[in-house]
Amino acid sequence: MSLQDLDALLQRRKDEPELAQRLAEPLSLDNLIALGRERGLVITEEDVFLAQQREESSVSSSELQQRMADESRRLRHFIPG
Repeated sequence: MSLQDLDALLQRRKDEPELAQRLAEPLSLDNLIALGRERGLVITEEDVFLAQQREESSVSSSELQQRMADESRRLRHFIPG
């Protein structure tokens, strides 16, 4: 299962300072997949979405509401009118 490979990549950043630095910067999905491939891991777009869903499911409802409020404020300032 390649979701395990994504977890392994994220775990490796503790031992690889260069990887930690690259993951700390904004990274496109393609570049994340390439980082995994460079280390012999198979990571897919679906794995990234599954990991995001897994993380969201462990967040409390009040924290999710706060995130939604922050996002809507950003959108209000972005959308003209």
